[in-house]
Amino acid sequence: MMILAMIRPGLLRSIVLAAAALILSWQLLVRPITGIADNGDFIRMGRFGYGPKDKSPDAKFNYVGAKYVPDPEYRYPALEQFSSEYFLAGAALYATRAIANGGEMDIRLVGLVHLLAFLIALERLLRVTARFRAAPLLWMGTLVVVTDAGYAAYFNSLYAEPASYIFFVFLLAESIAICCAERISRWQVALWCVWAVLFVFAKAQNAPLGILLAAFSLRMGWWPAGRSVRYAAVVVSVAVSSAAAIDYVTSPPLVKWANTYNMLFTVILGESKNPAADLRALGLNPELAKFAGTGAWSPGAPFYDTVESGLIGKRVTSATIAGFFLSHPPRVWRHIGKVLPQAFSLRPPYGNFERSAGKPPGAHSRSFSLWSRFHERCLRRIGVIILILLPSSLAVGALAWARGRARRRIEAFALLIACCLAAFGVAVFGDAWDNIKHLFLFNLLLDACLISALGMIATAALSKKNAARAAAKP
Repeated sequence: MMILAMIRPGLLRSIVLAAAALILSWQLLVRPITGIADNGDFIRMGRFGYGPKDKSPDAKFNYVGAKYVPDPEYRYPALEQFSSEYFLAGAALYATRAIANGGEMDIRLVGLVHLLAFLIALERLLRVTARFRAAPLLWMGTLVVVTDAGYAAYFNSLYAEPASYIFFVFLLAESIAICCAERISRWQVALWCVWAVLFVFAKAQNAPLGILLAAFSLRMGWWPAGRSVRYAAVVVSVAVSSAAAIDYVTSPPLVKWANTYNMLFTVILGESKNPAADLRALGLNPELAKFAGTGAWSPGAPFYDTVESGLIGKRVTSATIAGFFLSHPPRVWRHIGKVLPQAFSLRPPYGNFERSAGKPPGAHSRSFSLWSRFHERCLRRIGVIILILLPSSLAVGALAWARGRARRRIEAFALLIACCLAAFGVAVFGDAWDNIKHLFLFNLLLDACLISALGMIATAALSKKNAARAAAKP
């Protein structure tokens, strides 16, 4: 820490940004590249007219598809939904049409677009935190996290997670800038709104977090600011909540039905000690117990039959699932206990390498994975403690807020914790398929909480040390 403090802040910030650019470029652009294999979600980007060149059965889940070629038939409209990822991956796809005259697209071009957008967001984050006493420590911690393969690998993919990641960093940086400003301007509020809307539109599972963001934006209008800023805050609140509503409403029905099927048969019945009794409690035929433990996409699962009969989508909906858990509180904790062993993993079970790299099917990159291992070896073991500490931190923050200390920062940190808990709840109780990938946002927000807490502790320690020095002077 002392060595870092000796380096000029501007120089250290440049070093951290350059190190992040170098490490991420090495993973994403230099072969053997790091990426994530398609689990079937890439088809949601099919509307751009491109599909994977390698369509062999063993490519899915196991290997990163390096090349994409024009393929108008590579579409599944029933799964397509607008995402702010369209602006990122779409830029690479349209660039291919212009540069390669509609020829092959290298997945590294998508990775490059993601990388450039992320570096701009990271530079903004480093700049707005430069005024903090513990900035050098915060920057070092951030560097370790953002260069980890668990996060970097998503850049070389057509998943929507990179949009959640990048626009969250932009949103975090703008939130910090607003919290540190003496008076908030309309332009700051407007820019915050842009990042919030793009973040909400990244994935449908981000929609519930939009409600929290809308409430926070309304609160910002009552911080020290003029009347025009208050009006702007109201408009922003409406815009963000509207984005959340649109994101949820436009979610493909097939996806909602699949999620409902998974929660009913994989979770409620699959974890039940008496599936027939649970079915009767839901007003359903006990004979359906024979499908307990199946998922919507499991071989032989009667998913489409249940949709056509109206069992899923009409008789059983997401509201039905929520009502069941609300009336059976012990089942809530039982399900959380089932998910916790994998909830803190940053590495979904999909391959990170191209087939040409010669790695075994589904192999994971072990380079730059220190933070991933920390999640799996340390955080996983104290998962219950973390879930207790997160809401407890809200109570501690409320006490500090009541005493009038750093109220803006406390409210922003409380928002971060609330979003982290919401992301966990949405991932765990919104679907039972592909939990590790769906918990990506939870882990991203958790890491932001951990680094923020580290900064707060370091700042308090430095303040105490400086106070002791001042008291010791004659």
